[in-house]
Amino acid sequence: MTKRFIRDYKLVVRASGGDVTIVPPMRISFSVIKSIAGALNRLTVKIYNLKESNRLALVKDAEDVKYIPISLYIGYKGKYELAYKGSVHKGNNARSGVDVTTTLECLDGGFAYLNYFTSTTLREGVSPVGKLLLDMYTITKGKITTQQSLTRPRVLVGNTVKLLNDVVAEYEDWYIEDEQLYIIKKDEVTSHYIPVIKASTGLINTPSREAKRISFKILIDPTVKVGRLVKLESSVQPHLNGIYKIETITYSGDNYGSDWSQTCSGFLNSDYKVI
Repeated sequence: MTKRFIRDYKLVVRASGGDVTIVPPMRISFSVIKSIAGALNRLTVKIYNLKESNRLALVKDAEDVKYIPISLYIGYKGKYELAYKGSVHKGNNARSGVDVTTTLECLDGGFAYLNYFTSTTLREGVSPVGKLLLDMYTITKGKITTQQSLTRPRVLVGNTVKLLNDVVAEYEDWYIEDEQLYIIKKDEVTSHYIPVIKASTGLINTPSREAKRISFKILIDPTVKVGRLVKLESSVQPHLNGIYKIETITYSGDNYGSDWSQTCSGFLNSDYKVI
């Protein structure tokens, strides 16, 4: 078996006693949902048979106001990339047969969503997005399309993340990916890189399209990301071939099970701008 198909991962959780780093041969299973549609990206990961001190360090109730960063890198032997970065929302332990499992439910930008509040009056000529980003201490700036400045003073009061819905234009999408804020227009993408999706590069099923939305399943490829483009080349459905902007990705993985794939959906987008 080539390195291309030997599954690999690294999971890093920063607990109170320091970083807990989990790598093979320890078993994990995970699911990730990432989208540019505005909802917070989510990770659920189950870790098998951690030592007791690490299991206890990762316990967290949803109402606990403590920031536990988590990063998941996935790929193949010798090469993996960041697939998810966020913070632990809930963490608990349970026994399942002979195994003790630690399940972490995580939100990308969740700590900011749950804990940050803005109350300010902005003068004219200021960008509201810039002020909101300053108030989200655990979120940094990703790719943000050109924003219009205020033509008159404006009051901003409320949950900092929710206020983005009020200040972002209807023709823009905002999302938090890997604890970075992105705001892009419908015809914009965040990278020049366009991976080719075909059978020889990991395409698993026959692509389908409904209501102008393409959907396809591939072997996990962390270089295929939301807010970016892919070039689809299907020999079975050649009329669907083209360049698509990815809106949503769902990852499913188990380094000892059968799952190691991602389902992607998006829209035809041959006329695009890179910001």
